[in-house]
Amino acid sequence: MLGRCVSGQGSSDDLSVTKNLSQIYTDWANYYLERAKSKKKVSDLSADCRDGLLLAEVIEAVTTFKVPDLVKKPKTAQHMI
Repeated sequence: MLGRCVSGQGSSDDLSVTKNLSQIYTDWANYYLERAKSKKKVSDLSADCRDGLLLAEVIEAVTTFKVPDLVKKPKTAQHMI
């Protein structure tokens, strides 16, 4: 185990755990989006939340608070935060 940490190499188990966690969070986000009656759905968590719009929708679905100052068509990195 220590050899893996030192060399920077991960195992296939590490990759499997990462994929499982990603699927768990994707399912979690979709549950709240569906509960909030959103028409959107997360298929790839990192890609779909990249511009911040779907992430904001998930946050609103989970907390029931509106995300302020949301840019609907982000073009720059600052808009995507």
